[in-house]
Amino acid sequence: MNFPRNLFIENAIAEGHSETFIQNTLNYADNLIQKNLPVIFSLQHFSLFVGIDFIKLQSIIRNRENHYTYYLIKKKRGGLRRIIAPHSNIKYLQSWIKVNIIDKIEVNKSATGFVKKKSILDNALLHENQDVILNVDLSNFFESITERRVYGLFKSIGYAPNLAVEFAKICTASISEYRFKNLSDEEKLFFEDFYKAKEALLIQGAPTSPGISNIICRKLDTRLSRLSNKLGASYSRYADDITFSGTNDKLPNVSILKKILEDEGFKINWDKVGRYKTGQRQIVTGLLVDKKVRVPKKFKKDIYRHLYFCKKYGALSHFQRIKPDKGYRKEWILGKILFIHAIEPNEAKKMMEIVKQINWEI
Repeated sequence: MNFPRNLFIENAIAEGHSETFIQNTLNYADNLIQKNLPVIFSLQHFSLFVGIDFIKLQSIIRNRENHYTYYLIKKKRGGLRRIIAPHSNIKYLQSWIKVNIIDKIEVNKSATGFVKKKSILDNALLHENQDVILNVDLSNFFESITERRVYGLFKSIGYAPNLAVEFAKICTASISEYRFKNLSDEEKLFFEDFYKAKEALLIQGAPTSPGISNIICRKLDTRLSRLSNKLGASYSRYADDITFSGTNDKLPNVSILKKILEDEGFKINWDKVGRYKTGQRQIVTGLLVDKKVRVPKKFKKDIYRHLYFCKKYGALSHFQRIKPDKGYRKEWILGKILFIHAIEPNEAKKMMEIVKQINWEI
């Protein structure tokens, strides 16, 4: 990905380009190199990086609505959630942009979600053993970010406007009238607002979305960090989960948060706003934070229950009884235990001792 500087100058002179053109091109390249980003001049140039024929690449972008699957899945706690899943061809382009561009852009230190070497544990530890926890959830987080804002992001980090337009199209999605009309009546209810959106939006299913959202939220994180520092509180954001902690008199007023969030193009999910004092169940990104960060008791109890029945009746018999259509068994249990190990390693070791005693029948 190194820019052949000397070769470019030699060829540009041979082709009769002006000194102004050469210098402007070098300035463009140097700006990207300084940020450790690939030097890309156009969509045709990008096609060489990703190894896709230019005409085919153009077709994918121009017809992007045809490169997504739209469907509904059941939520764990009831209800349905809409899913917009990119097909392999456009997902490949998104993955390339994620690894080679998005992942190289620094985000605010208050952002803990989808950040390398950070996890929900890091997010929770910031609010451990505090008097009061204030949780604020953002509504339709990814889809609050429009194609225009994504274009602005790529342009702001140094890419040419014409290329920033194409990158924004690759990383956002919409649904065509034809595709919307072919959804079931139930699906239409869930996709209607997405269909009626004035422009393409960031979606949860694209690999670029988490990183892009973190970069776009840098200003929001800066404003909320300054507010928390001024008040003497702690602040963090894990994707759409915003948390403040401290003494009751030092936490921000929700009306002020509402104004800041709306200024930055986001809305509060009022059903998930909560203020929890000492003695109440204080949870941050799924972990209890009162006194010491730990996994909720119900989560651990549920795993022990599965382990007990697996040991008593056999794993195959147990899972065929509770989930006959699922085949996860040992992998599913181990996944849960590994999660606990990251938070409470001693508890996870006890569970693993039981795992060794089970006949998994595999």
